[in-house]
Amino acid sequence: MARISYLSYTAREFALDEDFQQWVLQPDVRNVFWERWLQQHPEKEAVIREARQLVQGIGFRSYSLTAGEKEQLWEAVWNGLEEDTVQPQTTVRKTWWRRSWKYAAALLIGACLSGGFWFWKGGNKPVLLSTYTRLGEVKTFLLPDSSAVTLNADSKLLYAEQPGRHREVWLDGEAFFHVKHTRNDAKFVVHTYDKIDVEVLGTQFNVNSSGKEIVVVLQQGSIKLDIGDKGSNHPTEMYLHPGEMLRYNKQDGDFSKSSVNAGKFTSWHTGRLMMEDYTLADAAAFMQQVFGKTVIVKDTQLLKYKVSGSMPLIYNADTMLVQLQKVFRMQFNQKGDEVWIQKK
Repeated sequence: MARISYLSYTAREFALDEDFQQWVLQPDVRNVFWERWLQQHPEKEAVIREARQLVQGIGFRSYSLTAGEKEQLWEAVWNGLEEDTVQPQTTVRKTWWRRSWKYAAALLIGACLSGGFWFWKGGNKPVLLSTYTRLGEVKTFLLPDSSAVTLNADSKLLYAEQPGRHREVWLDGEAFFHVKHTRNDAKFVVHTYDKIDVEVLGTQFNVNSSGKEIVVVLQQGSIKLDIGDKGSNHPTEMYLHPGEMLRYNKQDGDFSKSSVNAGKFTSWHTGRLMMEDYTLADAAAFMQQVFGKTVIVKDTQLLKYKVSGSMPLIYNADTMLVQLQKVFRMQFNQKGDEVWIQKK
C-alpha cells in the first residue's frame, strides 16, 4: 500500500494520523516505516517531537460515576446545550443558570476522575471531554475537532461538540487556543463563568480567568466577545483584532479594550516568559497563578519595579524563584507557600 508523503505535515497533522498515533502509543510494537522515515528526514525531528507530545498528552479514560450519576450529569449538560432554542425575551436568567449547570458539571467531572483527561461520545449526544492541570503543570492537547489547546497551570476545561453544530468550551483558568476552521463554519465559543463568551471561527487567542480579571488577548484572526451587562441584562458585543486585549473586572463588571504586544500575554504556551515592562507585581501574580505561592513585599513601592527581556519558563517553583531573583536583583526568601521579597 502506498504511503502518504508526510514532508509537508505539521505537528498537528502528524498527531491526527492513525498510523503515527499507533507508533507513538505502542512503543513495544516496532514500526519500521516511521523509524526509517525519521532517519531519512532528520530535519523533521523537532516537528515529530512536538507531534509525539501532542499524542502522548491525550490519555483516554472512563467515568468513575454510577449509571444514575452519569445520566444526571448528561441531562444537566445536554439541557444547557439546548439553550439557544428558548425565545430571546425569556432567556436572560435561564441562560445564566444553564451555564452555571455546565460549569458545575465541569467541576463535578474533574472531582470524580482519577486521571486528567476523558472523552466520550454516544448516539446523538455531543462529543464531550474534560481535562485539568495541577499547580506547576501545563498540558498541550488536540480537541476532537483538531483545534489545539495549551492549558496553563491550575486550570480546568470542559469541551462539548454537537454533531453538525457548534463547538463550546468552558474554561476556569488560562488557556491558549489554536482553533481549527471547519467546512460548515461551525462556531467555536469559549465561556468563562463570569459572563464572558468568546466566539471565533479560526484564530489564535489567549483567555485568562484565573485572577480578579478576565483577560482576552487576540494573536491572530478575529473574535467576537459577548459581555454580560448587569445593568441592562443584555450582552454587549465587542470585536477584537490582532494585538488587542480585553480586560473585564469580575467584581464590578467594568471592562476596557486596548492595543498590546500579544506575545507578552501568549508566549507562555511556547515555554518563554516575555517581560515587557514586567513589574514585580506581575511576577507575584505569575507565582500565585502557576505555583500557588503568595508573594509578600513590605515595601509596596517595590511592586512597581519594572524589567524587560525574556527568559525560559521552567515549571518548577524553586527554579523560577531563583531566575526572578536574579532578574529583579532582589532577595527572595521562601517559607512554605509564602515568598518574602526585599532589597538586597
